[in-house]
Amino acid sequence: MSQSTGPHPLICLSLAILTALCAQASRAEGPPSLYVPPGRVTLENFEPPITKVELSARAAGATPDKYIAEFKMLPMRDGVRLFTVIFRPKDSNPHPTILDRTPYNIHAVGTYAQRAIEGGYAIVMQNERGSEWSEGEFHYLGKTMQDAQDTLTWIGEQSWSNHKAGTIGCSSSAENQLKLAARGHPVLKATIPMSSGAGVGRIPGVTSQGLFYRGGVPMIATWSLWYAPFGYNWRPKLPTGHGDEELVRDMRNFSVSSPDFFDASYNRSLGESVRLAPSHDILKRLNVPATQFETLMAGGPSDPDWQKVDFITASDTGTTPSLNINGWYDVGVYETIKLFEFQQNKPDQYLIMAPSPHCQMERTSENAKIGDRPIGDSRFAYTDVQMAWFDHWLKDHPTSWKAVPKVQAFLMGANTWLTGDRWPLKETRKSHLYLSSRGRANTLQGDGELRPSAPSEASVDDFAYDPSNPTPTVGGGMLGAVSTDQRSVERRDDVLVYSTPVLTKPLAFVGDLRAVLYVSTDVKDTDIAVKLVDVYPDGTAYNVQDSILRLSHRNSVDHSDDLTPGEIYRVEIGDMVTSNYFAPGHRVRIEIAGSNFPNSDRNWNNGGRNDLADQGPVAHIHIHHDSKHPSQLEFTEYLGPIPRP
Repeated sequence: MSQSTGPHPLICLSLAILTALCAQASRAEGPPSLYVPPGRVTLENFEPPITKVELSARAAGATPDKYIAEFKMLPMRDGVRLFTVIFRPKDSNPHPTILDRTPYNIHAVGTYAQRAIEGGYAIVMQNERGSEWSEGEFHYLGKTMQDAQDTLTWIGEQSWSNHKAGTIGCSSSAENQLKLAARGHPVLKATIPMSSGAGVGRIPGVTSQGLFYRGGVPMIATWSLWYAPFGYNWRPKLPTGHGDEELVRDMRNFSVSSPDFFDASYNRSLGESVRLAPSHDILKRLNVPATQFETLMAGGPSDPDWQKVDFITASDTGTTPSLNINGWYDVGVYETIKLFEFQQNKPDQYLIMAPSPHCQMERTSENAKIGDRPIGDSRFAYTDVQMAWFDHWLKDHPTSWKAVPKVQAFLMGANTWLTGDRWPLKETRKSHLYLSSRGRANTLQGDGELRPSAPSEASVDDFAYDPSNPTPTVGGGMLGAVSTDQRSVERRDDVLVYSTPVLTKPLAFVGDLRAVLYVSTDVKDTDIAVKLVDVYPDGTAYNVQDSILRLSHRNSVDHSDDLTPGEIYRVEIGDMVTSNYFAPGHRVRIEIAGSNFPNSDRNWNNGGRNDLADQGPVAHIHIHHDSKHPSQLEFTEYLGPIPRP
């Protein structure tokens, strides 16, 4: 074979690639190569690559000609430094500040930012102690009030500040506002907490310890979902010896990564682990670093560790002007309502209740759905309201905040808003629907009824709750289709179903509701789960609200009292609130079961540590209903006018 005298094949390939790149570059709209003609860039106008949060801020209007972006490790009173990002106007005038504190990655400004930047606000975003690059050990709402006060003091000392700040945020970024607003700070003038129920501790009517429990039952789906990616006690930290300039470079180029619970494989593993026993090891099975999850599961609602959490409690009687916003399908809706009731006699407390699940109130539509349930027109000018609130309190614009009712509440099913100056609304009363059957209320094909008066004839409905085959969660919770058809659950024999006849007149539930049941069983402890359902004319059964009670906590969540097998107990399953219009042609329905798993941890019926158990007996549960045992659904009925949509 003769030897080739042409160029080496690799040289040919390299030339071909280079030719292709040059051809592509000539077609590209932007600068495609590293070559920049002389004179286009100087030391004065050179700019390094920008971060995601800077890109987000610029898209909202905080361009370099108008705004300065700063990254800082801001020291607190104990020397711990918190990762802080500041966007402030470039001029020398004093400006009001919006403070947004979060345990989550700071990668974008909030939905309010464009209007805030147009209005000349400074925006300060900060990671809570122990989260992301912020130093210290992370604990849920740990020292968050103290750190916020220190940050507000720093803001007030800056030459660019007008010494007035407001806080805003949803979920964790709202929960850290509640105690702060009650204790106050000279610089803090107004707050906007949204979906903030997990920041509510012991106030009148609330015993859930920031939603971790419901009726003494750990809410494992929500909290394993949160603690798995966000609740680590420790994260990688920046070097303590780096100077400010080095720290800025570090913070701009690195991030503290954590699992994305929207990732399909991660979500699948979490969903599988939460269904396995023992529940104490949900996160351990996922190889999650140390969190408070296991400690809180073990300690129970009365554990002294709860006193270390910066919840707002009954002792926090002060207020800052607050615009509270939440949704009727939020996991913390009950806590938000009770907090407003607790504070509504103080000045400048407002409540907006939207047709939405957790932190989705601003995702509005003319034809909105909550999960699978059609809701109607959910549109509301949230940003206009938020900025008018801040303009009033932070800029001293007395006319920016127009007189509005203290309460604005969407009435689901009627596609309209109700208003009032107090909660509960004055046009309401307590009403009752009583359980009745001929002893076979099991499944939606059973004979369970809801009547306006207690039945005179004695009857008992029975079901068997097997912890190895618990009644499953369908809908509810924090993510996914929070409202969806319940008929798959209602076909189970371990579910009692009670329905009104088809309504000929509308019935509006607007306020608290609870089930008062007379129960007996053959085990020392078990759970009772209750669900309110709106049955549409085509039979679709949409969940509206649900709750649960661990019967050993029937007297108090602070201590357990075993059941005596065979004895009848009057129990109340509460912690529910809604605003729902049952239209003519619909039916009101409740379901009763022994679990709502895995939204709530299952009871193994042993009377011991359920989070450590993996087996237990079947509980045979009896619901009594007659004139001596008037098991009932007690609800708040709205009798006032219903505005047209």
